[in-house]
Amino acid sequence: MTLELGKLTGQVRSMGEDAAARRRQAADLAALARRWLAQYADQGPHLCHPARAVHAAIPTAEPLDAVQPLPAIPERFTVAAADGSQIQPDPHGAALYYLVNVGSLVYRHGSGQAPLAHTEPTLGYAEADLYEDGMLVAGNLLDVRRDLAEITRLADLCAAEPSGPTVAMVDGTLLLWVLEERSQEWKQARVMAYLDQLQRIRESGAAVAAFISRPRRAEVTRLLHLASVEGNANRAMEEPNPLEHLPDRAVFGSLPPGARSALFVSPSSINHGYYTPLGHTIHFCYLNLAAEEGDPVIARVELPAWVVQDPAQLALVHAVVVSQARITGDYPYALARADELAFISAAEREAFEEMVATSLLRAGVISAPSPKAHYKSLTRRGRRRHRL
Repeated sequence: MTLELGKLTGQVRSMGEDAAARRRQAADLAALARRWLAQYADQGPHLCHPARAVHAAIPTAEPLDAVQPLPAIPERFTVAAADGSQIQPDPHGAALYYLVNVGSLVYRHGSGQAPLAHTEPTLGYAEADLYEDGMLVAGNLLDVRRDLAEITRLADLCAAEPSGPTVAMVDGTLLLWVLEERSQEWKQARVMAYLDQLQRIRESGAAVAAFISRPRRAEVTRLLHLASVEGNANRAMEEPNPLEHLPDRAVFGSLPPGARSALFVSPSSINHGYYTPLGHTIHFCYLNLAAEEGDPVIARVELPAWVVQDPAQLALVHAVVVSQARITGDYPYALARADELAFISAAEREAFEEMVATSLLRAGVISAPSPKAHYKSLTRRGRRRHRL
């Protein structure tokens, strides 16, 4: 064993003590944040403009401390969920390729029908697949392709679904994240491709939402600090923010079971530069998924403007997310199943690599992993080629 646990004993003990101290401090800061939330509840209109300057949550017409109770859960509704995973291209492998696997589930609540599960693996191996502007499609470039594959699958499912209350769900965010160093033309093409799929979902009559479990965003706490300095953006940027490391979910830990917070607009530059002009401005709120009083389970939900502006669709998403989360214990059932379907296990990955090696041999291509990759495969299976 190369990880000498004995050398970590003191550090782990210190980490536990530090975590306990930070938890006590976080409780005090959450109490301060909630006081500010109530104190500045009606200051939303005054804070909208400066909020963008400090990258804080942008208020809507709802008071900052608004609490919306859980709506009635419909007897019949459909949830379509999609999630994806990928195998990154490995320059040390026997061949250069990537794999994106999208899992999806259609769950028809109240119908008595079994959920419809589906997986769609896509292999990228041609030059056109593997490179964009001379860069290998890996990291964020591949993440973007996976996100586009997920939202396209959802749009396909919604387009094929009969009329009726339907919610399409993704895990994470509805804001397509692309690296800033990419060219403006590149970013615009990808974001527009994503927005085309959001528009397809809209035209199908379905609602769409993104679900974030245990969110770490601090956009509302940044807004509260801005409010505390009278909406002065310069002061907010210059003066220390006592809530700087407090996540928004701590502020909304007092929500009643099943209730949601006020709605806010994401301050993301992509949101305002690309989504808003086409009517897809991304809003967000926080939900307490817990079924009873006690320990709250706070999640973040993102929604486009056209869902927020339709009271029936907004209530549907609220009810469906809470209902789905309570099936599995605080995480939406359809998303959990989509994740299971998309996941590529170590055994599946090994079997796929053997399939690739066999295919190469049949095609007359003699290839092997690099010496580095070969040696790592031995050491990680508990074997060594060389001993001193």
